Amino acid sequence: MSIEVAGGRPSTSSEAQQRFAEFLRIYTSLNTRIAYATDLGIPRDWVPGYTPPDPHRRRGRARREHPTGLQWLHWCLAQDFTSFDQVQVTDVERWLADLADAGYSTATRARMLSAVSAFYGKYLRRHGMASHNPVDLVDRRTQHLNRPRNSPSSTKRWSMHACRALLMAAYLLAEHRRDGARDRAMVEILLGTGVRAEELVGVNRDDYHRPTLHGPAILRVHGKGGKDRDVALAPPVADAVQAYLTRRVTPAVPALAGQVGLRPPDPLFTTSTGRRVHVSHVQAVLTRLCATFAPPADAPPPRAEWLRELLATSQAAFIATHLAPLRDTIHPHSARHTYATEAIERGVPPRQVQRDLGHADLTTTEGYLHDDENVRNSAAHELSPALHRGWLTAVDGNS
Repeated sequence: MSIEVAGGRPSTSSEAQQRFAEFLRIYTSLNTRIAYATDLGIPRDWVPGYTPPDPHRRRGRARREHPTGLQWLHWCLAQDFTSFDQVQVTDVERWLADLADAGYSTATRARMLSAVSAFYGKYLRRHGMASHNPVDLVDRRTQHLNRPRNSPSSTKRWSMHACRALLMAAYLLAEHRRDGARDRAMVEILLGTGVRAEELVGVNRDDYHRPTLHGPAILRVHGKGGKDRDVALAPPVADAVQAYLTRRVTPAVPALAGQVGLRPPDPLFTTSTGRRVHVSHVQAVLTRLCATFAPPADAPPPRAEWLRELLATSQAAFIATHLAPLRDTIHPHSARHTYATEAIERGVPPRQVQRDLGHADLTTTEGYLHDDENVRNSAAHELSPALHRGWLTAVDGNS
């Protein structure tokens, strides 16, 4: 497969577009396809299943585009490569150096390198378009791309008080916001199951089942790699979903020519227009809850009288105390880490936590846990008290 360019982007020939689309179809998740296309420099309108956003609709924070020239395909074109098979390990290392000089973080460079490796390993080599994968020979350690084994995770774990504050905030606002019941249900599921934000917004109405009115429910989520799993919704979580469903109105979708008899997926969580909630909305909900109850010092006072009265209550004071430290750094993935660590501390077997989170490997689950275990089981809890035991009394007695 040759590397061509036209109009500042990879060749617009139908063959090239078809090849890139074939590679991206390996991944079932549209978000994953877009992520790989962004890192490699494949135009988004070549991504199978991608629909350009409506310019007239307000949208959440979009995935940041990389500067043209630093995506892998554009960088290769700038180096005058005419085929992917020409690229050597030294060329990949030069590309990584250019990314570092441009200010890209270690995590971003590692992710982009993985995209290139997947492109070679899962597509080019299998189809005879490249004889080798140059990424295989890159020493990730010398490139500072590997997080040292057992090093602390950068994801912040929330306290149980913070989790309770998030639930209370979502509950108190549910009756005052148009989509409050929906947002409360989303927060309940996020904290009560440890699902990924992408999995949360990806569920459909048919994925939710509650056999008995006041009992637990089951939610089928669609995980990475096309792997589905069932997660349990405890009665309080199911109650929140049920309260949302009583208000949710399924919009009428006009039939299109050639689609008679086909029923499109009915998302569980929808916007006011009936479209599936975007994954960025999960982050927006958490940020808004924090900012509402723990606003920055320079924020203007709320205009609504009901909100001023709410913020003066003892419940709001509790929420503000525990959400203020999270306001600027809160992220949905922290709920996943919190679920794992709290479950283990409460005696849930690691294998069950692995199944709950949808991890293919137990070591991935253990990576969520070892930071707190290392601190809790540290020998320092025994050594330092032993060193201090008795000597202060002896010193005081001799003084």
